[in-house]
Amino acid sequence: MSIKIAITNEKGGCGKTTSAVNISAILAERGYRVLLADVDPQSYATMYYGLYNADDPSLYDAITGVWPVNDAIVKTVFGVDVLKSNTKSMRLEEMLTEYKLRGRAYNDLLSKLLTPIESDYDYIIIDCPPQGYKLLENVQRYADYILIPMIPDEFALHSLRIKAESLIEIRRTINPHLRLLGGLIIMDEKNGTKAIYRDALQSQDVIPFFSATVRKNITLSRAINAHEPINTYAKHCNGNIDYQAVVNEIIGRVEK
Repeated sequence: MSIKIAITNEKGGCGKTTSAVNISAILAERGYRVLLADVDPQSYATMYYGLYNADDPSLYDAITGVWPVNDAIVKTVFGVDVLKSNTKSMRLEEMLTEYKLRGRAYNDLLSKLLTPIESDYDYIIIDCPPQGYKLLENVQRYADYILIPMIPDEFALHSLRIKAESLIEIRRTINPHLRLLGGLIIMDEKNGTKAIYRDALQSQDVIPFFSATVRKNITLSRAINAHEPINTYAKHCNGNIDYQAVVNEIIGRVEK
């Protein structure tokens, strides 16, 4: 059975897609069979790999039955399979809203789509849509774990209790088996304000945090422009070193 990890944060620009792409690529590098599911209608994970095409089979086509799910999945040269998204995925929100208004089940469509292919993968990494999307409820019902990337700042610190209470509510109403894998600090800096907030985040007891952090690193941005994960783009840079450490912790937590 595959291990399903949703990478999510309601705040934009927090490294959600960068983390999803690089964690999945490093897992594949280590020999795991990995699917990166782009469930965000903004399609950033699909764009990261240079796979975006508005006319290609996508998440929307797979969920609505226009195409089989395998037709919406692309094998990359980096060992990661990508379930692509495009602007058509925005239509899913309208469809799910209509389902809810009519009293139809609306938060189990992702589970129905991916459960039949789970045996093909050891890990399914999900790049999540923003907060408020009904697609996100589908992810929350399907996933085993949530990983939350955060920039160390005042917003992150003050949002911890909200995140913890949200997880309790998700467990109560959607998925009692969903677990918090941890918060992940990105854009970390050795000194200054971010270092102060990093220490505060890692020392609080509201939610657990990874001991590994991802340092601020321009090479991560350059890898995005090259449409390549950091482990192959610049394997000796801090970005790869840091994400390798993150993956070590993920494996240690989910496979113990």
